[in-house]
Amino acid sequence: MINISATSLRGKLFEILKRVESGEQIVVTHNKKKVAYLSPIKKQDWRNQLSEKPKLLVPPDEVIKPVTDIWEDYI
Repeated sequence: MINISATSLRGKLFEILKRVESGEQIVVTHNKKKVAYLSPIKKQDWRNQLSEKPKLLVPPDEVIKPVTDIWEDYI
């Protein structure tokens, strides 16, 4: 964890944000007192929030099989 003053943060904001984005945690100080923490946001995978897991209703080979008969009139 890195400590940085608010004044230094102002001058190096984009550099500090890149470090936070890469996983570092930063403590921001003002008048030598800790006033804030900067930490990366944990991105949640939307699939983990599903109450039911999707199920295939047909075998996997059937899903990737080319559909040729419906295109015969257009070719």
